Amino acid sequence: MSHTVYVSINELNKLQTEIMKVVDSWVHRKKTPIPLKEIITKMTREGIKDFTAIKSINVLVKKGYIRRAYPITNKTYFVQLRGI
Repeated sequence: MSHTVYVSINELNKLQTEIMKVVDSWVHRKKTPIPLKEIITKMTREGIKDFTAIKSINVLVKKGYIRRAYPITNKTYFVQLRGI
């Protein structure tokens, strides 16, 4: 008789989930890509250091949840690819 192994299908940690909620909210309200500055500002208000938020954003890009978008300007924006 084999034992059932349960694996969490949620591959995101708490901070990454919070960032995805911010991105999701922005995309549904504004219908535009979210600027990096906006994500950093919201995470800083929650007590998260900017470099920690940037590392989590890079992990989300690597996992395929968001991608970078570069409009005509030099600023970095993000587009949601997968929902949470």
